[in-house]
Amino acid sequence: MMDVSTIKIIAVEDDATYVELLSSIISELGYELVGVVDNAFAALKLVEETLPDLILIDTEIKDSINGVELAARINSNRRIPIIFLTSFRDQQTFQTARLTFPMSYIIKPSDPVSLQSAIELAIFTQPVPNATALQPAAMGDTLYIKDNGKLVKLRLRDILMVEEDEKYCFAVTEQSRHTINMRLKDLFERLPHEDFIQVHNAFAVRKSAIKAVNFADQTLRVANNDVPIGKGYREQLLATLNLVS
Repeated sequence: MMDVSTIKIIAVEDDATYVELLSSIISELGYELVGVVDNAFAALKLVEETLPDLILIDTEIKDSINGVELAARINSNRRIPIIFLTSFRDQQTFQTARLTFPMSYIIKPSDPVSLQSAIELAIFTQPVPNATALQPAAMGDTLYIKDNGKLVKLRLRDILMVEEDEKYCFAVTEQSRHTINMRLKDLFERLPHEDFIQVHNAFAVRKSAIKAVNFADQTLRVANNDVPIGKGYREQLLATLNLVS
């Protein structure tokens, strides 16, 4: 599907054997490993160059800046989820690492199931608190959804309308229809309100995608779909479209 893209991951790891295993697992899960580095300086540079969706960091990289300190530096500039990788199980390592607000903490060696679970937890959890910089564009204009068992990115600009069906929503694009495990009320809060308007208790549409308004049968034409206009949403729609009833 052309309107979704793969989750991009970078890894900070200095164990070549483990890098090979990690690369294999990430590929098996259907994600893109866009870079692997073994030190903090290279990691900071790679983050700015690639703006990944997720970062895997070995807490014990052999550098003047360890993995925990590196995570703290990244957190001060970017709201990118971080998963720590470690060979240690001691409480001190865990307590130190948790101060940087990692989204998950994996004991090496990893396996596909635990890494997939950690990735989903990281993506769907709110960004770290007190990050000072703006979110990268890849996080600010994107919805992360599950497609065939893996996470993919759906660009907000591709969504023409959203329809609720019981506990699920369907995001409709020109090319396809994506299931989102979320109620419309919650999903609408994440959509940019300057671009979207709710027109019915089960429908929200992109304002610029409205082709026609049929007041006779109280519907909108969005792409090839006739969308009902709810009685309680009519006045707001008229005001938005600068129409006079």
